Amino acid sequence: MNEKEYILKIGIIGCGIITQIAHLPALLKLKDKIEVISLCNHSEPKARKTAELLGNSALPIYKDWQEMIRKETDLEAVLVSLPIPMNYPVSRQCIEAGLHVICEKPAGVDAKEAALTLELTQKDGPLFMTAENFQYYPSFKKASLLCQEGLIGKVHSLHWNVLQFLAVDNQYNQTQWRNQNEYPGGYVMDGGVHFVHALQMIAGSIDSVVAKTKSINSKLGTMDMGFALLTHHSGAISSLNMGWQHSDQEECLKVFGTEGSLILKEDSILLLKSDGTSLSYPLEEEDSFTEEWKDFYSAVTGLSPLVINQETVVRDVKVIDALVKSATEGREVMID
Repeated sequence: MNEKEYILKIGIIGCGIITQIAHLPALLKLKDKIEVISLCNHSEPKARKTAELLGNSALPIYKDWQEMIRKETDLEAVLVSLPIPMNYPVSRQCIEAGLHVICEKPAGVDAKEAALTLELTQKDGPLFMTAENFQYYPSFKKASLLCQEGLIGKVHSLHWNVLQFLAVDNQYNQTQWRNQNEYPGGYVMDGGVHFVHALQMIAGSIDSVVAKTKSINSKLGTMDMGFALLTHHSGAISSLNMGWQHSDQEECLKVFGTEGSLILKEDSILLLKSDGTSLSYPLEEEDSFTEEWKDFYSAVTGLSPLVINQETVVRDVKVIDALVKSATEGREVMID
């Protein structure tokens, strides 16, 4: 298909926070390639606000997504952005209806459900993609490339404190499916898959986990802290400390190799060589959500295959599943 001429017609199922603050700005940037033609949300005011943000208050709005995909015959694809337990079953039915699907992370509520997403994309059938925007962060892409080039020698360890204080009245915690989560892991699953994905981008797949978890504030769901040691297939070890009741100022990921290290900052990557020299790599400003939509569009229209690998995002969930199991059972858990 001609990229300059073809406009992909999509519907949005779920008009919550992440749709409004992240996906809509990306879609507006790509309006010459992607057109939103219908919206669905169980709460009509959120759908109306989404239509206004898109600059088209006349967009058809539905409360029933099944009615939307049945009636909107021009639909080619959908964004599924629902509470975590609903994402897979809705995505599956949309795929079965012949629609391409980009679905918010995680790939499933647990490892078993996540694995089922591998069956959603069939040869010559509609495309399924998990929207893991960390795949498109300039810092993680650049760090992965520098490590592949051997700039710091063999990567042997990584350290990342992802510690922040999430107020109970924060907009993300106002959704009942988060603060009263029924899926395992709570915030450790919801946010943790992002961090695990970045670690696997840089150091390869994770094979085992030893972890401790905790609930510090019960109003943040079942789990708001997870500290873990992750062993990669390469032999590298990652220390990943996640917490949502921690006031901290430093969240930079550090990657250590036999010949130096990388410190990932917001706007640059600092290379520290073993000989005492250093070098800073500035990062281009890119919106990760825009980049993931470009990836989806290119794959759907046949311009290029997906950059993101579904097996990797499935493994992200497997790692978090293993993390929770390790904490519960007090042992190292292997990941198949």
